[in-house]
Amino acid sequence: MLQRRQLFQFAGVAAVAAAGGAAWMYYGSGRSTALAGGPFRHYPFDPVAAENFQQKLFIPVGSGPFGVLDVAGPLKIRAAAASFPLLPGRESPFLLYQTEQAGKAYQNPILRIESGARFTASLDNALKEPTIIHWHGLHTPAAMDGHPASTIGPGGRYDYDFTVRNRGGTYWYHTHAHELTAEQAYNGLASFFLVDDDDQRRVSKALDLQLGVTDLPLVIQDKQFDAQGKLLYKPSVHEAMMGWLGDIVLANLTPNAVQAVTPRSYRLRLLNGSNARIYRLAFVKGKTALNFTVIGTDGGLIELPETVSEAFLAPGERLDVLFDAGQAQPGEDIFLKSLAFDAMENEGPAGGMGGMGMGQMMAAMSSSRLPLGAEFNVLKLSVTAGERVVANLPATLSQVKPIRTEGAAQRKIELSMGQMRFLINGRTFKMDEIAFDVKRGAVEIWSISNPALGMPHPMHIHGFSFQVLERLNSPPQVASTARFGQGRTVSDLGWKDTVLVWPGETVRVAIDFAHDYPGDQTYVFHCHNLEHEDAGMMINFRVQA
Repeated sequence: MLQRRQLFQFAGVAAVAAAGGAAWMYYGSGRSTALAGGPFRHYPFDPVAAENFQQKLFIPVGSGPFGVLDVAGPLKIRAAAASFPLLPGRESPFLLYQTEQAGKAYQNPILRIESGARFTASLDNALKEPTIIHWHGLHTPAAMDGHPASTIGPGGRYDYDFTVRNRGGTYWYHTHAHELTAEQAYNGLASFFLVDDDDQRRVSKALDLQLGVTDLPLVIQDKQFDAQGKLLYKPSVHEAMMGWLGDIVLANLTPNAVQAVTPRSYRLRLLNGSNARIYRLAFVKGKTALNFTVIGTDGGLIELPETVSEAFLAPGERLDVLFDAGQAQPGEDIFLKSLAFDAMENEGPAGGMGGMGMGQMMAAMSSSRLPLGAEFNVLKLSVTAGERVVANLPATLSQVKPIRTEGAAQRKIELSMGQMRFLINGRTFKMDEIAFDVKRGAVEIWSISNPALGMPHPMHIHGFSFQVLERLNSPPQVASTARFGQGRTVSDLGWKDTVLVWPGETVRVAIDFAHDYPGDQTYVFHCHNLEHEDAGMMINFRVQA
């Protein structure tokens, strides 16, 4: 059990806790008649209502929960159950990674390490069920990647030892337990893995950024809670198929979060840590969407800073942005919002459901009060008086060398549905089945197609990064922001490990399978809608030596 002082400091307990009593009754019985069918207005943590945003954003610092740990030697990581006050005054069961370094204890630490350094850790499973860690976005040998086949049982241990070969960037780590990923990640087994290099330091110096002050890791998640305020994860058959949605939105595990800012630029390392929810992010003052600058995506800095007013962020994706709070006056509020969009979940056949599409019917049966595609707030930025600091951003942030695709092999990846589950090239996951082989050092172009009768799928590759070459047949809400050539959006720039593929769309990506690990290496490619992954929307591919 963590110290209650640490827990309540982390959760940002505020006076709003007192307002929660009677309103819990609306939620405890499930979808009440008064609140069913859309965003709710009478619940104290409703993210639609701007007036609810009163709790101080938790910012990772020092040791303790989500403390920043500069890796300086081997780590002993323990996956264990605990309780955590995600909502004020109420504790929820939670799963945590625990470790110590230099006499300090950390829970779900934000691991920070230098590019090129050796990372050594052991994972001890103190849970009552199997688990394993996947280092999301990191280039590692297959045995170090957290493949579902590496899952260890209760009381088991797994040893990790690899060189961090990635360029600087915002990566993360989370459970990848076979058929248990969704529930374990939802219940807490995830955190950031930050990699530093010279490019990262140059940008931080130019912008006078300080981690935990003006450089803020920000994980966005949606959760459901029961009548006692305990974290709830009980997907129905329909929700297991479509993906589990919450209706309380947490920023760094803080509901209805607010952060005071001065009129200067802030770096926000945005991570979509949700199981299934897609966000259409924008910074809004009143009814005006303000500009922000994207400086990085999944695999670190992009080449040139790009100014936009909105961006989609799918589960597993990261977006590194600079936001100038000087666009508002002291005393004004700016909201980081998820704007409304067409979730495109109603494309399935009616199947005798009175004209209602399959996805639309299943979305209506969700226990969440916040439908996918609804508009809501994520974080309030309250602008206070301070020195005006204007960022002098370098014209070039980093070098992103395009993958040479001359003579590259072409591979078709088709997402489909059969027997009430989503498939990849007609396959569902089988632990020992290799869907296809690629040669070490080969370059391939994958055309990932999502049929019009589907739903959006965030597709993630293990072991390698890729570059998005082209989007074809994108829906209007995506095509309207595609101003970076070949139908690409700002989220497609730089090095990627996760890409959102909309219904009817084809996304072409280039992958270089060069590595220097001995022997064959087997990795997985899967949907990062975690319920889809656990239900088998995943395949093995083997890189042959």
